[in-house]
Amino acid sequence: MLGSEIRMARLFEKGRAFVVALDHGLVMGPLKGIENPIEVVAKIAKNGPDALQMTPAMVKLVKENFFTRGSPILIARLDTANVWRQKYKVYNEGYYASIYTVKDAINIGADAVVTYLVVGYGSDTVEGYNLSALASLRKEANDYGIPFIIEPLYVTKDNPDSVKELDLVKYVSRLASEIGADILKVDYTGSKESFRQVVNVAFSPILIRGGPKTNTNEEFLKMLQDALEAGAKGVTVGRNLWQADEPDKLAKAISKVVHENVDIGEALKILK
Repeated sequence: MLGSEIRMARLFEKGRAFVVALDHGLVMGPLKGIENPIEVVAKIAKNGPDALQMTPAMVKLVKENFFTRGSPILIARLDTANVWRQKYKVYNEGYYASIYTVKDAINIGADAVVTYLVVGYGSDTVEGYNLSALASLRKEANDYGIPFIIEPLYVTKDNPDSVKELDLVKYVSRLASEIGADILKVDYTGSKESFRQVVNVAFSPILIRGGPKTNTNEEFLKMLQDALEAGAKGVTVGRNLWQADEPDKLAKAISKVVHENVDIGEALKILK
């Protein structure tokens, strides 16, 4: 649809997309770095991201960051799952739940929506419900002409985030493609060679997930650079950015890597 094409073009206006994920509170609670979303969004929004990903509820707190023509666009999170809340209670069978509709997202000004596809629940019934819910949300997104992003993840009870084994990442990426995602938000598999295989089996542009906190900013930026060189069309970053000592400076460095192809050494100078 024309509306979806226009909104996709806004996200990828610079050729690649730099997205900041701030929706962790819906699945992990008040993580360090986003306890006060007003403060952290103000630090990040004007320093390079093309889009901010958050729940419609959070938008009410930080709406001023979307008021100008130069503001990042908004990607609205529509759903949740309990498989990442080990700090509070390890999941048994796991649950998946749709929280918001595409209409809710449009009402708060979103230009795209994002949903989870979680494979590996203890109960196949939950996984089936997840698939059915995504099919309904995709149809609604298509009806409204808004890009539909799927974040496909393979989980196990002993993994605190998601499994990044190549064959499993390829599987869930292809599954999300077949559901009809306009964009995929996918785990990086650890090397350019392996990630190219993921890109090759997907039907849609891929944004890599920033994932858990890395040991150093250099390690983090190198991962982003490698993923882009392997064919990713952009990055989605969360904890590695808003848990940094100076998230405003790191946002500028990420933007340089994504949009200007600067080398890691040059990008790290921004942090000094």
